[in-house]
Amino acid sequence: MKEAFKEAMSRFAAGVTVVSARYGEEERGMTATAFMSLSLEPPLVALGIGEGARILPLLERSGAFTVSLLREGQEAVSQHFAGRPQEGVSLVEGAVPGALAVLRCRLMALHPGGDHRLVVGRVEAVELGEPGPPLVYFARGYRRLVWPS
Repeated sequence: MKEAFKEAMSRFAAGVTVVSARYGEEERGMTATAFMSLSLEPPLVALGIGEGARILPLLERSGAFTVSLLREGQEAVSQHFAGRPQEGVSLVEGAVPGALAVLRCRLMALHPGGDHRLVVGRVEAVELGEPGPPLVYFARGYRRLVWPS
């Protein structure tokens, strides 16, 4: 069942985000594709974070997090925050430079979800980058959308 479930989920295209949290001098980021818009009124987002993720306790203590929506060409950023360090990749004020958009969120709720937690955040600020194609993950790899000229 587990392998079939993983295979089925690999067939669902997802945008790629980097979620970051800061508490005191400590800051962490992680790549996440389990992300969605939850509500417009109030503006809420939700994402799944593994119970063992090092960012989770930091996010809980800080009560806030940032979500950067990655653009096509930011594969190295995604790899870096997925645990495969890449030279020259870093966060600037908790965000990924050049992202399509950045959402600054206040933690609203944490819900158990098997080996993950469902994190709900209220969007308090939105920063829009230049429009363009998103970084997409599908069938265990990065893909490109056909973008109108």
